[in-house]
Amino acid sequence: MKICCLGLMLILSTVASRAEDLSVSGGVNAHSRALKRVWIRRATLVAGCAASLALDTWSTHRALSAGATESNPLLANSQNQTSWGRTIGLKAGACGLSAVLQETGTFHTWQTPNADWTWTGINAATGAAYTWIAIHNLGLGNQPSK
Repeated sequence: MKICCLGLMLILSTVASRAEDLSVSGGVNAHSRALKRVWIRRATLVAGCAASLALDTWSTHRALSAGATESNPLLANSQNQTSWGRTIGLKAGACGLSAVLQETGTFHTWQTPNADWTWTGINAATGAAYTWIAIHNLGLGNQPSK
C-alpha cells in the first residue's frame, strides 16, 4: 500500500511537471499556459495541506487511541501526549505561509514559469511525505503491545 501511494504521488508529480510540454492546438497563448501552471500549483498546494491537516492529524489521533505515544517533541507535551492545539496550529501556519509565499510572489525571483513547477514539486513532495506519515501512523495501531 505504501509503495502504491508513493508511486501514485510520483506519477502525479511527473504528469504535473510535464503538463506544460503538451501541445495544445488552437493557438493557445502564453497567458493561458501560465494559468495552467498556476492551477496545477494550487491543486498540489491544497492536496499537501489536506494531507497535513486532515489525513496526518486523523491518523495520529487513531494511533494514539490504539496506545501509541507522540514521539515528536515539537508536537508533544512533557508527558508525551499530543498537544492538539500546537499540532494543528503549526500545520495550519505552515500551509498558510506556503500559500502566502506562492500567491503573493514575496520573493520576486519566484515569479517565473519555472517557479510554478518548483512550487508544484515542493507541494507534491509535502503531500507525499504527509501521506507516508499517515500510513505509518495507521500501521502503529496494528502492532502488538510490547
